[in-house]
Amino acid sequence: MKEEQGYDGTREEMEQVIRRLNALEYVLLGAAILLALGGGAGVAFLLSSGTDLPFRLTWAVLSLLLLIIPGAFVLGRDRMRRKTNAASGSDGS
Repeated sequence: MKEEQGYDGTREEMEQVIRRLNALEYVLLGAAILLALGGGAGVAFLLSSGTDLPFRLTWAVLSLLLLIIPGAFVLGRDRMRRKTNAASGSDGS
């Protein structure tokens, strides 16, 4: 019984670290969204000034592409890693 009480502080610290990591994920997601919007606006401005493309539509499409394409690569890489870990029998740690 005495050993289990020794882990209470560790569990609390781990929960605090997990909460901080979750907050960091949201900050990184927000930064990625802002970068995609900014990059999409920049490219849309260049395209709309040199062609007859409308700025807002071009901006929306480019911003979505700047979020979706890298996200698809990350998800694909994660799925491949899980598949190879499952095939090799490792637990992924």
